[in-house]
Amino acid sequence: MKQNLRWAAPLALALAAAWPLAGLAMDKGEQNGIAYVTGGVGQDESTAIRGMARDYSLRLLAAAKSGEYVADVRVAIHDSGGKDVLSVTTRGPYLLARLAPGNYRIDAEYGSARQSRQVRVPASGRADVSFYF
Repeated sequence: MKQNLRWAAPLALALAAAWPLAGLAMDKGEQNGIAYVTGGVGQDESTAIRGMARDYSLRLLAAAKSGEYVADVRVAIHDSGGKDVLSVTTRGPYLLARLAPGNYRIDAEYGSARQSRQVRVPASGRADVSFYF
């Protein structure tokens, strides 16, 4: 009995640390005709989403300046005319989107930090953009 209790505290701490990530899972959807997927929490999910990247024209990565990946980043993608084409909150460090070739502005917000990037999505291949907060 005493040996079983020795594992109770470390197990409780591990479960408590994992709890905030428990609700996170890859999210696939479509908005304004644009297919997207977001996620990448944990090794298996991160590997899966990186494998899916070849099917999308934009790959966005969000991380802290320390290098740790972040989730819950509010992302708004606007076309060259300023029209909002995709607005989503990430479920992990990655956002993949199937955008038409062209120029876009991406606004990302994490906590109180805001950043913008201009991105050109090519006719073939993929545009990669990273945000570090």
